[in-house]
Amino acid sequence: MKAHLKYIAVIDNQDKIHYVRFYDGLNVITGKSSTGKSAMIEIFDYCFGSSEYNIPQGIITETAKIYFIILNVLGINLVLARTTDKSKAMFYEESDETFVENIENFNFDYFENKDFIPLTNFKKDLGRYFKIDIVDNDVDLDDRRWRVNSAKKEAPSVRNFTSFILQHQNLIANKHALFYRFDEKEKRDQTIEQFKIFMNFVDASYFPKMQNLAELKKKLRAKDFGLERAKEYQEALVIQIDNLLEEYKITTNQDLFKENGINIVSSPKIFLSKLQNIVIKTKMDDNVNTIKRNKLQKEYNEKNAEVRKLQNVLSNIDVSISYAEEYKKQDNNISKIQDTHGTLSTCYFCGEENTKMKDEQVKLVDAVNWFNSELRKSSYTIDSFVSNRKQIVLEIENIKENSLTIKRQLALYDKIISDLNKNKSEEDQARKIIFKIESFLENLEEFGLEKISAEVKDLKEHISIIEDDINLNYNVEQKEKLAQRRINQQMNIIGSKLDFEPFYKKELNLKFDLKTFDLYHQSKDKKKIYLRSMGSGANWLYSHISLFTSLLHYFCSLGDDSLIPPILFIDQPSQVYFPSQSDSEDSFDAERLKGKILVNDKSEFIKQKANEDVESVTNLYNQLIDFCDYTLHDTGIMPQIIVTDHADHLKIKGEKSFESYVRARWRTEGFIKVY
Repeated sequence: MKAHLKYIAVIDNQDKIHYVRFYDGLNVITGKSSTGKSAMIEIFDYCFGSSEYNIPQGIITETAKIYFIILNVLGINLVLARTTDKSKAMFYEESDETFVENIENFNFDYFENKDFIPLTNFKKDLGRYFKIDIVDNDVDLDDRRWRVNSAKKEAPSVRNFTSFILQHQNLIANKHALFYRFDEKEKRDQTIEQFKIFMNFVDASYFPKMQNLAELKKKLRAKDFGLERAKEYQEALVIQIDNLLEEYKITTNQDLFKENGINIVSSPKIFLSKLQNIVIKTKMDDNVNTIKRNKLQKEYNEKNAEVRKLQNVLSNIDVSISYAEEYKKQDNNISKIQDTHGTLSTCYFCGEENTKMKDEQVKLVDAVNWFNSELRKSSYTIDSFVSNRKQIVLEIENIKENSLTIKRQLALYDKIISDLNKNKSEEDQARKIIFKIESFLENLEEFGLEKISAEVKDLKEHISIIEDDINLNYNVEQKEKLAQRRINQQMNIIGSKLDFEPFYKKELNLKFDLKTFDLYHQSKDKKKIYLRSMGSGANWLYSHISLFTSLLHYFCSLGDDSLIPPILFIDQPSQVYFPSQSDSEDSFDAERLKGKILVNDKSEFIKQKANEDVESVTNLYNQLIDFCDYTLHDTGIMPQIIVTDHADHLKIKGEKSFESYVRARWRTEGFIKVY
């Protein structure tokens, strides 16, 4: 978007105007400490809708009556003004270009006739000049449930532009922070989320489409769950209908349908139609049912007998396992025979040897060895018993299940007989069965698998159409990838010309992540070195400069598609080399400032360091000038960079002098001139 700042101004309580005029390209305000340089960025921020009154306390806040800026947006001059009342602000579209060029026209009388409106309304009205027309940027309406009063997400605002525009004195060389206002998580998240809006990747139609897509996906998840439930219901229904068909046959001695439950459930509409034309016929043959029932009763009794027989076997196995486990325990209590050679026994009276004792001893050894061998086998025996037990338990369960099925069939016969005894005819019983089947099939047709499957198919087709539309017309992910690649390329182009430490300058590979807004250097081994780990203040400064100029170039490259004005404030960049609090003299003297820092060093070393640091600062300004010219040539839009600094009288390269970029020099007096 073509936009630039024309003036930052203050009207004091004596109706005197104090101002700085700005132009496209590089603008420099230089001066010593406490002259109002840093107030420039705060006055701009305040007039641009900040809810905080952060202008440094001093002569400016003591004398200022009205703060205002004049901002040109797409050829329209906007006057944005504030008083010390933080709740209100004023903006006015000034169409008289000649009037604007004479800044002395702006006084108490001019502002007395203008309305200072509530700050909320001011930001909304100002946003329209930057083509911010999105009031609902939720992508999922369910997200509102977690907010107070189910509120919408905060709409895009020009206030989130400032994170890309302002680099304060305490931020420009900060190793822990990159963006203004990112210390507040909510504002950080808003700015990151709204980047795609500010870059015009999406428009007002995008979010209703995303909301619709989210709702359809929720419905699809619900239908998928319902589909699983419908499958379970249909499987259960097959068994119920098979039972009803069996009951009908027992009641009438006729088949209701030749098909089974699976076929009927698969085509509910067809079989509902058939049921409407059913003529109930009964075939009186009590002997058949009696034979069937007796056969079922016999099967039921046989099953029960088989279960009891297996339960006896199971009981014996449990006893055997118990004995085997006890038997195994005895292994620890039985001593092992170490010596099998016993001494011979001799008769005391005749002196003859007694061989029977030796034979008994051998038998005892053999018996103990056998016992030990059996003990060692006990673990295998237990495993065998356990395996057999599992098999028998499974057989019992299967028989019981079959037995239960037979019992249900017996119950059907008994129920029919009971109903007949209550004077309920076979026709009435058969009709009741048909009504049950009809009810099941009607419910299945209304809420069954076939209908839900059709709804799932429709939802998927609808989702696919919306996703194709979003991908075709927006393709946000691809645009973000392209933007990130272009920002990274430009960041390393300018970064390679800045005075990073040799380690980084040699193989500079800065990366900016648009998902997280993190900045890091990626080494050859793909290791990510984040800003906080990148060493010196110079590295932190040049990382900020590289990132924000590359963002500025990207905004310009988008032309009117970028909603963010290509303006960048940089406050005190040379503080890395010459701390601003040391500069209180009427002229900028690098050697003197360096001497205040290096108080114990020799003068020659101080002079050398001062010269080196001046060269680095000069190079920074050279690169900013080249960047503005290059961006104009590359994109057709000249960015605007406003630097407030204490560095002065630098010998920049090229035909222009440093003086040609200086918009104000405050050495003997500051922004507020005492008359």
